[in-house]
Amino acid sequence: MSNYYCHRCSVVLGLVNPEVPESLTGTSYQLEKFIKHTAPTGTYPINSLFSDPSYERYRDFVATTIVSGSAYIDDQGRINLLYFAGDKIGVTYENGQLLIPADTVEVVLHNNKWKIHAFPANSNSFQQTTCQNCGSPVFY
Repeated sequence: MSNYYCHRCSVVLGLVNPEVPESLTGTSYQLEKFIKHTAPTGTYPINSLFSDPSYERYRDFVATTIVSGSAYIDDQGRINLLYFAGDKIGVTYENGQLLIPADTVEVVLHNNKWKIHAFPANSNSFQQTTCQNCGSPVFY
């Protein structure tokens, strides 16, 4: 079972320790993820795309998520961050069909400067719980 923390507690507990890469496309892995979520060159069974494919907007979403997103520790012990943008920031496709507009940014591997990357998600696919440290509302 995953553990969920509000942003404040995530910082206090030392869960948000981002590595700051020189570029979010500096490795082939990161470049592949950036292209997949901004201007895909192939098809995927499921893929989410940012509406604005610019590097600057992508970088801003990563930074905003790190400085204000909530954290969750998944079943594999990875710390991921979620930020609810409040506006439509992209879409998700599954098997070529438009599923839902995206309004949330998920940053994964934020503490690995070689693999940190982001993708849009939809808040309708998340649920509300409470921070495991302070009891504040948290979405996951």
